[in-house]
Amino acid sequence: MMSKIRQKIDPLDPYLPSHVGVFEDEIEVCGVMRRVIMYIPEGARASNAGIMILPDDGISAAEMLEKSNWREIADTEEEKEKITLMFLEPRHGHWNIKEPYGEDGGDVEYVKMAYDRFARRDLFCVHESKFYMAGYGSGATIAQMAAMYDPAVYAGIAAVSPKPVPEQFMKEAGAQVCFRLNGFEDATGLGMKKGEIPVPVWIILDRNCDDTYDSETAYWKRALAADKCSMLYPDTVQHIRTKETLSPLNQHKEAYRLWVSRIENPAKDHGNLLNRRIWKKFLYPVRRWMSQPGGDLRMTRALIDDLHMEYYYREVDGWMREWYVYVPESVKANPDRKVPLVLAMHGYTCSGEIYSGNSGWHQVADEYGFIVVFPSAVHGCFAVKEENRAISRDITVLPAWNIYSNPEFPDELNFFEYLLDDLMHTYCIDEGRVYATGHSMGSLMVQMLAIARPHWFAAVAPCSGVLFLDALDHFQMQDYFRERPDVEMPVWMFGGEREEWLLPAVPAGDNITAESIRFWCRLNDYESVPGEFAESQIHSQLWHDYCFKKGVCDLVRYTWIRHLPHATMPEMSFRIWEEFFSGYYRDSDGKTGQY
Repeated sequence: MMSKIRQKIDPLDPYLPSHVGVFEDEIEVCGVMRRVIMYIPEGARASNAGIMILPDDGISAAEMLEKSNWREIADTEEEKEKITLMFLEPRHGHWNIKEPYGEDGGDVEYVKMAYDRFARRDLFCVHESKFYMAGYGSGATIAQMAAMYDPAVYAGIAAVSPKPVPEQFMKEAGAQVCFRLNGFEDATGLGMKKGEIPVPVWIILDRNCDDTYDSETAYWKRALAADKCSMLYPDTVQHIRTKETLSPLNQHKEAYRLWVSRIENPAKDHGNLLNRRIWKKFLYPVRRWMSQPGGDLRMTRALIDDLHMEYYYREVDGWMREWYVYVPESVKANPDRKVPLVLAMHGYTCSGEIYSGNSGWHQVADEYGFIVVFPSAVHGCFAVKEENRAISRDITVLPAWNIYSNPEFPDELNFFEYLLDDLMHTYCIDEGRVYATGHSMGSLMVQMLAIARPHWFAAVAPCSGVLFLDALDHFQMQDYFRERPDVEMPVWMFGGEREEWLLPAVPAGDNITAESIRFWCRLNDYESVPGEFAESQIHSQLWHDYCFKKGVCDLVRYTWIRHLPHATMPEMSFRIWEEFFSGYYRDSDGKTGQY
């Protein structure tokens, strides 16, 4: 297949990838150039899944691409996201499965650097929750060694006909402190051992193999805290965790799983008889979401097939737009009862599908009986004065809310007016209880709406969401800021301790977090704007709350979360609803009311 590069975004098909086909690259590992080959299928969505594939000795990346059925699997994946593939290869035809732990320039470092290359966004974008590995023969051994070395970045690995991992490597890896903790590099040393970070693993052994693989099985069981063994299939034993995790709202214990299979010649023909099963049954069903140090493992819930969401794809102002609507069964059972509505906006590079899984707002909607909508931005650009590691002119064009009012891209105020009007006509919604929340760039979209159209919402909650990246200056220069209705706008902002590259967690002096709090206090006509900031409450030693009262109301709130990287999580969504959204409404005169 020839490579294809799209130079322009098609408004009538705005979610197409900019690059399609086969791309070859080289990675320098301690002065040695190592090849990788990447495959991006036609129709791949931004923030899709990515699998790193390590063939057996004697098999090149090009041969694995050509002769395995992984490309066919990527092309025919029925989910919208498709799969991006990266093929690695052994140096001089052989993987060094006996390399010591931490060897400079070794195969494990090659895999680590290939992951870093895969995570770049110059050709495509793999979402950080959906990185996987599949290895074969000696490549399966290196895949496990790489996951032991760098466990917090993979949502799952499959090892087909692996050779034994050296006992000394496992011993040293398991005892080492892990500094790469899914979303941030921990220089302070939280003390999390690599051998204690769970990785879902499927070990597929040849039925006639004499190796017991007991040591590797024991290693992964300890990492997963798997305490129950059962026969899953006639050829597969499953080890799973039955104890609740430390954060059950954010994690699924059933995602903590190890499968061990005995199959006749499983690596035959590059694993072609097994590869689709590996993808659909084991890798795809688990994601490692960024949130707590090391991430949170959760089972994947397909929005339409599993959660039965309603999908809309319509032309609005000449641009095709999509959104997902989640209506809980309790709401469907009472179709004439007016219920609240939450709009939930994803971050840069993502989609409504991603934000649903990340934020868990559908879980909150199930428990409290309201409708939640996950709209998607179209491919665009982030027009900021200064670049940072997340936003660069060197990366491919990815989904971005048009908060900087670029005339070449959709008018978001028109889109959300259309969306709300359509939702009001389609569902039984209480117009006085409409709320908006979002993460990262979605948090800026939320704040743009709250500034420009405050009468639409009873309250808003931007997550990773102060007015960063010169948004504060930009919003104040717009006509909608000068012409906005004089109404109160309850707002609860969130930040993470480990996203200092984007925003300071603690409000102080004139940093952007402090200035954002002051901005919202002024917009809500506070008699006095805070000059200094003091925490009002600390929850679980992690959540640091700041509340700024106007009369008896905490119209403006800010919370930062210890150890949180640039992320959100279901626990945050539950707090937003239970402690904030559920307490506010907008009355028929447009005034803010409290329950």
